Amino acid sequence: MRWTQDDVIAAALETLESEGLEGLSLRGVARALGAHLNSVSWYVKTKQSLIDTMADAIIGTVRLDDLPAEPIERVRVVVGRYRAAMLGHRDGGRLVAGTFTATGNTFRVAEVVVDALLKAGYSDQDAARLCWALVYFTLGLTQEQQTSPAAADAPNVDFPEVSYPALAKVGAQLLVNDSFDARFDYGVARLLNVA
Repeated sequence: MRWTQDDVIAAALETLESEGLEGLSLRGVARALGAHLNSVSWYVKTKQSLIDTMADAIIGTVRLDDLPAEPIERVRVVVGRYRAAMLGHRDGGRLVAGTFTATGNTFRVAEVVVDALLKAGYSDQDAARLCWALVYFTLGLTQEQQTSPAAADAPNVDFPEVSYPALAKVGAQLLVNDSFDARFDYGVARLLNVA
């Protein structure tokens, strides 16, 4: 049977779901395909090139249709979809964060974000840097969310006022136990100066 790069990436994403990023290997992908290692290596030479290609495929699922007309709201929606694409895969945030894929999928998302920021009145330099800030914030928060214990398993944190007066004032509920959705919405709004 002749495999395609799409077959390799589909098998790699299945392997990611079952084995996680640490368990991802070219051999494992070949096993998932029922193919020889050479068949996988024809499309991706190294584990890093496999990860780069997988990241591009994940970013390729970010929908850029049906966006709001208002530029800042358009950015919020696209960045939210970017996060959702990574959350849709086990270790998706870590996988994407470990890459820099200068490809059409990465560029098409950046194009929409930067264009909206320019239309919102940001300078060229501010639009570029804010795009990066939004990406880095989203990558970091997504990784944290995907590696954090479930709410039921999270440790109970209490800040003694004597040792941590500022932390005690804001409280563990906001600082430690706030939902990742709330953290994300707040962080994006602050970066966009709309909070």
